[in-house]
Amino acid sequence: MRLRLCSAATLLLFLLGCGSTETPNIDFSPKVALAWIKNVEYGGFFAAESLGYYDEVGIQPIFLPGGPNAPVPVVSVVAGKAQIGFSNDLYRLIDAVALGNDLVVLGAQYQVHPGGVISYASKPVLEPEDLVGIRFLGQEGSESTLDTVLSLAGLPVEYSYLPAGYSIAPFVNKLGDAYHGFATNQPITLELKYGLEQGKDFIFTSFDSLGMPSYANLIFCRRAFLEEDFETVVRFLHGSIQGWNYSFANPDYAPTIVVEEHGRQLGLEIEQQKKQNRVQEGFMKNNVNQKNGLFWVDPKKLEEKMYPWLRASGRNQLPVPSDFIDTRALVEAYSRIKKG
Repeated sequence: MRLRLCSAATLLLFLLGCGSTETPNIDFSPKVALAWIKNVEYGGFFAAESLGYYDEVGIQPIFLPGGPNAPVPVVSVVAGKAQIGFSNDLYRLIDAVALGNDLVVLGAQYQVHPGGVISYASKPVLEPEDLVGIRFLGQEGSESTLDTVLSLAGLPVEYSYLPAGYSIAPFVNKLGDAYHGFATNQPITLELKYGLEQGKDFIFTSFDSLGMPSYANLIFCRRAFLEEDFETVVRFLHGSIQGWNYSFANPDYAPTIVVEEHGRQLGLEIEQQKKQNRVQEGFMKNNVNQKNGLFWVDPKKLEEKMYPWLRASGRNQLPVPSDFIDTRALVEAYSRIKKG
């Protein structure tokens, strides 16, 4: 199938505005399915919207909130309810592709997955062997994650699983030995709400350091959408990169607009959102994307570093990474940003 670089609407706008230096008209409003609620996790995207970066490149994305009661973005995109989606967990996307869904990864927001284990400083989880025999407070997906960490390390899969949902309260009340949390969420709550100190009262150990390196918040779409509306994808990434660059340079901006506008109905706390925004920068940037830019995703890294634990989880029919990772739109977005 021949790549069509722009939709009919895009082509019409181009013909009508050829030679114009004015801000382009809004061409398309792609629906973007988020993997979580509208908090500062997506602050750079909201900044791009509020600052007019999307308007400048001719799109106006509609962000669909995620969360416990929302459809999984993979399902929304496959069903045509959204054109672009975010997959918080790599395995969900891999499973969908392995089942024959023609999805493509455009980039990854987090270079390191912020998920991990929160434990008491008096009984820290620092290595996979520390998980054997513990009482583990978890949420959806916790058991399979723990099983994989232990199996990959050649350890017995022995622990007690206690469903705890998304609240850190059971951990505070010492109902278990450890909790499945995210560096960008529960540790901040422990500090700001409960007055606990990381390193002194509790420890956060990422699953990355426990042998499960992974991207998170992978940006994806259907292959047909990428081929038919390549220009829209480029513009979305273009505006998004600008929004995140501004957010990092002005770290209080995104938390403020999230609390006051995008997540106004959620009762978000400004100090928590500010700290989350600072913490997540370290998960979005590393040596690789310092060179290639935000959202970079590497097929070789996926195959060599992430496929081993996916196989350990029982997934043996894994698709070839280069078959479903397509960074052409990301490369083109950076080319346009460089040209100004």
